[in-house]
Amino acid sequence: MLLAVFLRVLGQRIGLRSDNTLTHTSFSGWRGRLRRVGVGWIQRLFHTWHPVGEQAHAYLRAISGTQRPCYRFAYAVDNDWFAEHSAQSRNDRPRFLANQGWPQDAYVVLGIMKWNDREDPLTLVAAFQRLLQAEPRARLILIGDGPLRAAVETACQSLGDNVLRPGYVPYSHLPTWYGKADVFVHPSPDEPWGVSVNEAMACGLPVFAAMGVGAAHELIVDGVNGRIVPNRDPLALASALKQLLQNPALAALWGERCRAVAGEWSYVQTIEAFQQAMVP
Repeated sequence: MLLAVFLRVLGQRIGLRSDNTLTHTSFSGWRGRLRRVGVGWIQRLFHTWHPVGEQAHAYLRAISGTQRPCYRFAYAVDNDWFAEHSAQSRNDRPRFLANQGWPQDAYVVLGIMKWNDREDPLTLVAAFQRLLQAEPRARLILIGDGPLRAAVETACQSLGDNVLRPGYVPYSHLPTWYGKADVFVHPSPDEPWGVSVNEAMACGLPVFAAMGVGAAHELIVDGVNGRIVPNRDPLALASALKQLLQNPALAALWGERCRAVAGEWSYVQTIEAFQQAMVP
């Protein structure tokens, strides 16, 4: 904030990037009300805003009570890199399935998240348990680690070899796992964005996300390229996954649509937005 004030005094133009949303921010109590006033004043210091998406833009407008020229600075990934490396991995999928002892027609659900309550891996595990009961060829890859490790391992005990838990995976290895999957799930009830949604879409995977995932509301059109399901509702998630499993043609269509959407949230658009913002 002090730097922003200093630059304004010097007559410099300054821009604010923000990923806050009204849904994921609490302004309750007197501290919250005081914070709201202070944050709004800070937002008005800036000449331009660079929100990650429309929800962040709505937050800036609501809290500041004003408007500024807006140039999107999205969370983006290297779409081409993810697409290329996941495609290479997909070519190796038959051997991977055989090594796991999984059927060649396995329906592989992928989750990549921190194993904590905010990202909620337990809802995904519970949904998969129900999916497996209805569809024996379903399999789950659950990547991550965290404070809920013991709870996740306990929940997975009854699932045996139907669940693969590789643990923490370096970022450079993520396309390998996207390439092995049929669908990606992000179950977090409290995630302002969720860049893994971008990654999965760039790899051509249909995405199922909880309502609490900010990216879901900007990248997913429910029933068109994925599903948005209620928070912490394994029954709804299992039902949605089952519907897609039973319709391979729809899954392929959604995957292609996801890849197209990812192309609209890339570094290209961010660079263009910066260039526009730099024009006097």
